[in-house]
Amino acid sequence: MNAEIEKAKLELENWLSDSHELGHKPKVVEYANSFEDEDGIKCMIFKYKKSIFGKWLLAIVSESGTFSEMQKYNQNTEIEDAKKILEMLKNYWKEMAKLK
Repeated sequence: MNAEIEKAKLELENWLSDSHELGHKPKVVEYANSFEDEDGIKCMIFKYKKSIFGKWLLAIVSESGTFSEMQKYNQNTEIEDAKKILEMLKNYWKEMAKLK
């Protein structure tokens, strides 16, 4: 799983580096947890810092996409928080499919 985590971490760093997101690579990224939702979608949870002294923020890398709302990371609610982001991504892709 280490190779899978490293690949997901790189994907997250690239996504965050986009000028429409964070605009640069985060200073620190750490794998936190993973889960599979009721639809069988695998999701990895990461925490990252914009700067060395910044607060930990939540991000996910999943089969539905990579995303962060740049909300504070909370270890006690990480899975629930990540599931909300994943549901938002899944709904986005469902809406996109309707437009085609």
